[in-house]
Amino acid sequence: MKYTKLIIFLIISTLILSCSEDKKYNIELKGNTMGTYYLLSLVDVPKNLSKKEIEIEIKNTLLKANKILSNWDKSSEISKLNNNKTIKPIQISNELFDVVSEANSINTKSNGYFDITLDPLIELWGFGYSKGKIIDRVPSKNKIRDTLTLVNQNLLLEINSNNQLIKKNKNVRLNLSAIGKGYGIDLIGKKLDYLNINNYIIDIGGDIFAKGHNKNNKDWVVGIENPKLNEKLIKEIVNVSNKGVATSGEYKNYFSKDGTKYSHIINPKNGMPITHSTKSVTVVDKNAMSADGWATALIAMGSKVGLKVAEKEKIAVMFIDQVEDKLLKIKSSEFKFFK
Repeated sequence: MKYTKLIIFLIISTLILSCSEDKKYNIELKGNTMGTYYLLSLVDVPKNLSKKEIEIEIKNTLLKANKILSNWDKSSEISKLNNNKTIKPIQISNELFDVVSEANSINTKSNGYFDITLDPLIELWGFGYSKGKIIDRVPSKNKIRDTLTLVNQNLLLEINSNNQLIKKNKNVRLNLSAIGKGYGIDLIGKKLDYLNINNYIIDIGGDIFAKGHNKNNKDWVVGIENPKLNEKLIKEIVNVSNKGVATSGEYKNYFSKDGTKYSHIINPKNGMPITHSTKSVTVVDKNAMSADGWATALIAMGSKVGLKVAEKEKIAVMFIDQVEDKLLKIKSSEFKFFK
């Protein structure tokens, strides 16, 4: 009799477990945002949430991010702030405050190699959002020097505890493209957490945040692109969970003039596109926004300077440098944990 009860108990338990498992499913979502693509893979989604409901939540979240951070949207908060020619305190949203706070932290720790006041130089070199931009000529040294007077986040920008931003020069303009994708990813992550979806990977234009586990109940596997695009696409693989991953490279967005290649990665110190041997930088960090910002800062530095900063700040980073015709991977101590 006891054995019969045990068997019945096991059968009921199995049925309950099966029913519980049937209440969850996996989905993928994709679309376009921020001038690029987005791709989400969600695991163990509660059955009470439809794919359509989740899609609406994601699109609304991305719309919110763009309405705060997009320089391409003339009605966004950042565009209005840039057009506000004043040195008086400007009230900003909690979201923008969080982004600028993180940007200030990275700016300080990177010794100024990450700088969100870089916008005038980005426009000068033709890599920005203005219509009619020219990218087939190099600005004069005098023009670069004059534009540099509007670039220095540490000196020209201030935020206070009242959610106010102060421009020390009324013509200062901010560009958050080097941290905006990461912030958008983190916003989506928070939305998924709110919806009780705990296992997912979010990819916006190659920047990523992964949480929990994949459909095989293992850490998420992320491939790092080879800077030599004519060769095999994956140069390195990392396994991550509850981390952001971002790659910044100089090999896709550039122009050439008189045999010289000019990258869209600009050194805030001298106003010139980078010329060092580092072709790409991949950072694994606590969230996508931090990884995004640090990837930009470290590629602006290059591996020689950047590795020292990464070791000091305990940043997990891999540099890919071109030495003659070969690619060399240089990893910080922290990066070696993600294998």
